[in-house]
Amino acid sequence: MVKEVAAQAVRAALAGRSQRVTKQRLAIVEELAAAGRYATAKQLHERLTRKRSGIGLATVYRTLETLQSIGAASTRTQGGENAYLFCPPEHHHHAVCTKCGKVEDVPCRAIGRIVRDLTADLRFKTMQHRLEFFGLCDRCS
Repeated sequence: MVKEVAAQAVRAALAGRSQRVTKQRLAIVEELAAAGRYATAKQLHERLTRKRSGIGLATVYRTLETLQSIGAASTRTQGGENAYLFCPPEHHHHAVCTKCGKVEDVPCRAIGRIVRDLTADLRFKTMQHRLEFFGLCDRCS
């Protein structure tokens, strides 16, 4: 189910930017979405290779950069390398388990109040924001 939703979201985002939707891109999207945690290009490539996909590492890197540029992937540095997480199109934040790496999407209902306070109290104009919570998931705690 997650893979199909991810593929549909990326199809729409790519089509809206006149970019091609290829089998390779969709396979990478599905693998990234199924991971449920941050993954590097090399890790995704290894998983895809085990499935005999025939997708090259350069294609994985390019696709991940494209996904990030259209807002379908979040990135952070992990072990000196960029790691990517599939992100649904609606605005949200992440709760990251520091033990197993599982990532859950967190809706952002309270952020509006924080942004208003920043504007009023600090005269700060927020252009964008990103928030991650780190701790232990239910399985690891």
